Amino acid sequence: MSRADDLRRVEQAITRIQQIGTGREAARRRADRAGVNVGRPAVAVLGALNRHGPLRLSSLSRYTGLEAPLISREVRALVADGLVTREADPGDGRAAIVALTAAGEDAYRSYRKATDEIITETFRAWSVEELDRLVVMLERVAGDFAAVG
Repeated sequence: MSRADDLRRVEQAITRIQQIGTGREAARRRADRAGVNVGRPAVAVLGALNRHGPLRLSSLSRYTGLEAPLISREVRALVADGLVTREADPGDGRAAIVALTAAGEDAYRSYRKATDEIITETFRAWSVEELDRLVVMLERVAGDFAAVG
């Protein structure tokens, strides 16, 4: 097999892993397992708020990689579901600040726990050494992709 063939196989494996990990079906399974009725964009919003605290919509867009109209739609739905609040920014009334509610924190924790369980089950048969090697190689891949940009 040629280097070009090997590189094509690497790219296909990365694409397959991405689809398995972030695809609609995977997100639905995690949400079902967690008992949380939210989609991928909503999980991204909840995750960003969990990591960074209350944020403006523009920051949510930057942290999640989602477009502003989708962020606005997701935030409206999350507010309606009681998972986040949206209030005027005290420093700039034209902007809104979005924050997790206690129910939103619980929903995100449940989703995260379900994801962690799936990862644990996936790598159950892997040794510590195998996992260490995988982490090193994946971090190298991520770094090299970021460097090429």
